[in-house]
Formats: sequence, C-alpha cells, structure tokens
Amino acid sequence: MSSPRVVVITGASGGLGQALTRLHLEKGDLVIAATRKPVNHESLTTPVPDSNRFFSYTVNVGNNEDVRRFAAWVHVRFGRCDILYNNAGIAVFEPLIGMDIDELEETLRTNIAGVMYTTRAFLPLMLDCGSGHIVNVASLAGQVATAKASVYAASKAAVIRFSEGLQHELAGSGVRVTCAMPGPIDTPFLEKADRTGAYRSKVARYLLSADETARHIYKAVQANRSEVAMPYRLKMLSVLYALLPQRIKQLVAPLLNRK
Repeated sequence: MSSPRVVVITGASGGLGQALTRLHLEKGDLVIAATRKPVNHESLTTPVPDSNRFFSYTVNVGNNEDVRRFAAWVHVRFGRCDILYNNAGIAVFEPLIGMDIDELEETLRTNIAGVMYTTRAFLPLMLDCGSGHIVNVASLAGQVATAKASVYAASKAAVIRFSEGLQHELAGSGVRVTCAMPGPIDTPFLEKADRTGAYRSKVARYLLSADETARHIYKAVQANRSEVAMPYRLKMLSVLYALLPQRIKQLVAPLLNRK
C-alpha cells in the first residue's frame, strides 16, 4: 500500500484553507495545516476520517526565517512535500490613501513575499524528489482591479505573474504549478476585508462556497492544469473586460466599483 501524499496548506485556520484541509483528509492524504494561530483537528467544522493524518504548525509566512524553520521541520518529520498550497492571504478594502501603513505592508508581506518565501523554502524538497505540485491561490481581482482594492488586486496580480514565471522555470523538473483564481468566497474573510459590511450583499450573485472552491482547485491539481478560475461567469467577464477599449472601461467602471 502506498504512503499518503504529504500536503502543506498555509492559511488553513478558516475558509478555503479549512475546506482544502478537509477535502485532502477525506482523500486519504496527510495534511499539515499551517496557520498564524494554533489549530487542531476539532477546529475543523466537519469531522474527517483518521485524524492521525492531521498535523498543525504555527508560522508567519511573511517572515522568511519562520518559513525556513517550517520547511526544515517538514523535511525532518515527513521527508517530502507532495503538494504545497500557498493559500495564506489578507485583504483590506480601503483606498490606498486611507490604508494604515501597517496594513499596507502586512498585505504585501503576506500576499506576495509570503508566497515567494514559502515556495522558495519548499521547492528544494520537491526538486530532490523530482516531483511535487505548488498551488498558488491568487484571485480574479488580480485580473481586474477595482476601487478600494488597488493594493489587494496588485498583490494578487503579482501572484499570477509569479506563478506563470515559475511554470517556465520548473519546466521539465517534474514539479508542477497551478494558479487558482477564485472570485469572492462566502467566508469570514469578507467581513475582515470589508469594514462597511455591504460588500457581501453587492456580490451575492457571484459568491462561491469554500467547499465548492476547494473542489474546483483540487480537480485542477489532479489534472495538472496550470490555472483554474471560478465562477465561470465572473471569469468570462474579467476576460471580456480586459479586451475592452479604455473608453468603454470608463463607462462600465461604476458597475465594478461596488466595495
């Protein structure tokens, strides 16, 4: 009987991270849930089989030394990393001028530097094995920026381009890269990002559940797809918007700026 895959998931304390954790445990994988605050098996909202395959580690992905210690622990404890989900991320829906500088810097450290630090720390384990899969969780916001999300959108655009470049760098190595670009997900993340409390109702027609998002991403990883975006309607709207002349973009801008 083959040993279970070793799956590392950052930002695993809630929302999509928890959904990915539950899904991989249900599939028989060994999951290491990486969070800023300690979590345990009981914190998952639905029971999963064989909690002996669940491990947690407290790490700040925006701190390179913290991440290096985490990767070293995984190496010593498990010997490999088959799938790495760079899922940790934060958002503050505020105009740039209204953002506290600490919030601005934390967004960049977590959403951009954190993805690169974690990838760089775990990549040697995968290259040594000649296999592995890196999943960078970006956002459709990285394709189309809107008011009050300039910083968040920029950070996710960086993740999209980083994923693209990484795919080229790792061609032929046996290590795959998937960039996931979900739209808004119905999780507490929205309440933390939007202080007005109005954003959820404004995007209700596009809201994804954490579980369905996790399933879409899982299928893309299993199929070795380089990217996956959801929901389909919002994905197509973002593609069409990118093709519009600047004059038309200015006309439809009020429809986008709903935060």
